Amino acid sequence: MNQINFQTLPVQLSKERLSLVSDYEQVISNSLAVSILNAMPIASMLLNQKNQFIFGNTALLELLQINSIEPLIGLKPGELLGCNNVKYGFEGCGTSNGCRVCGAFKSLTECLYQGTGSSECTINTGVGTQNLSVKVETISIDEKDFLLFSFIDISNEKKRLLLERIFYHDILNTAHNISGMTELLASDDFEDSREQFLGMLMKSASKLIDEINTHRLITFDKELEQTDKPVKINSLSFLNELQIDFRSYMTGNETFVVDSRSEDFNFYCNEVLIRRVVTNMIKNAFEAEQEQIIITLGIIPFQQKGAMIWVNNPGYMTEEVQLQIFNRSFSTKAADRGLGTYSMKMLTEKYLKGKIYFTSKKETGTTFIIEIPGQS
Repeated sequence: MNQINFQTLPVQLSKERLSLVSDYEQVISNSLAVSILNAMPIASMLLNQKNQFIFGNTALLELLQINSIEPLIGLKPGELLGCNNVKYGFEGCGTSNGCRVCGAFKSLTECLYQGTGSSECTINTGVGTQNLSVKVETISIDEKDFLLFSFIDISNEKKRLLLERIFYHDILNTAHNISGMTELLASDDFEDSREQFLGMLMKSASKLIDEINTHRLITFDKELEQTDKPVKINSLSFLNELQIDFRSYMTGNETFVVDSRSEDFNFYCNEVLIRRVVTNMIKNAFEAEQEQIIITLGIIPFQQKGAMIWVNNPGYMTEEVQLQIFNRSFSTKAADRGLGTYSMKMLTEKYLKGKIYFTSKKETGTTFIIEIPGQS
């Protein structure tokens, strides 16, 4: 291997540069250690006690699609992997608010005190989100301790599991509505409303088929164009239908209202996907831990032929929850609940080409907002 070119190192104090160079040369001088690291099938790197990159194995270089280790010397894992939180930290990776809930950072800290650490972590980058399984071990090379940081990308596995959970969650809810309306149709108590219930039943059955078809396409990661084409949707009719859908969801402690600022207009969108996103927004609002909940649903025009939709509930999310709310695997609830937030983000941004964000304050509660550009 070539000797380090000082010009490729990050701008640091000379003493720190010399220390990084010394560590690097100590590692590469041990041919046995280098051979073992390069023989490892998963991406791995050696870090110093400050979590700075010293050496990376062949699997890591292939993953990053680079040929030389030298430009990486001194970087920290988040900087190397393109984590968005890096730019918010006063000293880069490990110093932003988001780093406090990062699984990789927790594993490194755990390793420093216990000699080993492992966790799953979600890294949001400029090109998407990655789920990693991280393992950190302390190893000694020529009597000097380094941190062996290894990771594998489990994004596809997480995505598959999440989509399955979203799918079963949604179709069970629709199936529950179908079951309830079937019971009403079979009852003699609602003879005058049979036609109304029959229409609702047919609509729910049709929605169930749409959900199955949409899930099948998304599971195989096909494009939005392969689902139904965007259609014209009336804003207030859309909100009214959602209110009807959630009648069976209410237990008596909730009030579900349309925001008085909502406007009557038409927008163009994939109806199956936008309904799923807003449905999950409403479900999350209903699950807020409040004795008396007022859920407010609103809609106004956005850009040309688009719509801005919001759902507010009086609950407040802690800062720790807010930092992780759109992470793929994060849930404040049990393992089979709390599916809405990541699916809302994925469907809104990847398939509807829109934007989703939220505000959460003790005074005004939590509001999730989506902005959907018009689709033609």
